Amino acid sequence: MPPLLYLDTARLGQMTPAAKDAQLDFVRLSAEEPSSLYFEKFLRDGFSAWPSTYQHRYPGLETWTGVAGLKRSLQQMAGAPVSWATLLASRSLSLVQLGASSMFRVCRNVLTTDLNWSTYQHAVEHRALCTSNRVTTVSLRENILHQKWTTRDVAQFLAQSFVVNSCDGLFLPAVDHLGIRLPIREIVDGIEQASELRFCLVDAAQAFCHVPLDECVQCADFIVAGSHKWMGAYLPTGIGWFGQHRSREAIQQRLHHQLTSGRIGDPLLQFTEQLDRGELDGHSETANLTNLFACAVAAADRLNRWSFRGMRSNVDDLLHVISPPTSDWRPLRPAMPMQSSVVLFATSDPAKMTQTPDALRQLWLDSGLIVSAYSGGRVRTALSPQAGLQSS
Repeated sequence: MPPLLYLDTARLGQMTPAAKDAQLDFVRLSAEEPSSLYFEKFLRDGFSAWPSTYQHRYPGLETWTGVAGLKRSLQQMAGAPVSWATLLASRSLSLVQLGASSMFRVCRNVLTTDLNWSTYQHAVEHRALCTSNRVTTVSLRENILHQKWTTRDVAQFLAQSFVVNSCDGLFLPAVDHLGIRLPIREIVDGIEQASELRFCLVDAAQAFCHVPLDECVQCADFIVAGSHKWMGAYLPTGIGWFGQHRSREAIQQRLHHQLTSGRIGDPLLQFTEQLDRGELDGHSETANLTNLFACAVAAADRLNRWSFRGMRSNVDDLLHVISPPTSDWRPLRPAMPMQSSVVLFATSDPAKMTQTPDALRQLWLDSGLIVSAYSGGRVRTALSPQAGLQSS
């Protein structure tokens, strides 16, 4: 059997060597100094606040600059203004729920599409139901993939749908899990020319450290991402940003209310917010902190050595070296401005179209390729330009 090519790095996750060292040193620290007087100061102020003896013992944690320092790094990576707030949580879903809760305080009908990740979509729909509001979902994927809609087609269709359905909120992915990159700025501009948009929630889980978030920062009220996909931390950390003038104060109030009422449901979010503000109350639920250090190292690594330049040529080069298991597989890609490093392959063989996702994945696995597979004869690859094709 040929060496395996790990194409689907965005699904499997990828840990950088430095992130691995940070995780191991934090585990050692937890075992050897579980109640150290220096621990809280280390968490709050970073590696430099430690005595030199500790720094020599746990060198893998040297990139830790405290909760506030990690937030600044993530803010810089997103291209967000310094006035924006950054949130850290144990999972992205907690932040989607917070964003949805804030959104439905000002919106009555939120426009969504079939490109949204189902778990996040269900969270938004559940919040709409709890607040006696609505979600209107329109179909985009097949038109983008098969009818080759342009960004203008997408923006015009969504603006029209927004007006026809009397919507006032918007929830979209910056990049969907099958690789479609939406023109967020163009969509928002089209909607605002025709109607009033009160809140825009963007899922950037597949976009962060994959494509620039400039458009999202320009027009979104709340952006949600994570550290374990393209960022390379492997361990999941939910990341959120907000700061638009029209919604910042309202989101802050909603966050404060949920934290003080115990309704936030995410121990890490509660702990990091209290630690960042110097308000530890001693009654919060125990939080797993390990993922923060892997996140911090991955952030430092990205800021030091990686940019988005050259993403397109790298992806096209990588596509040329992929050899599908049979000749009936072809890339199924949207129009150029909506392409990303996530690539969908589709088969023209009717027999394969009826096979189970597990059977399709095994077919590619037998050829040395690890992919995600879906019904209807489709498989997904995630080509990481910064890592290339990795042999096992």
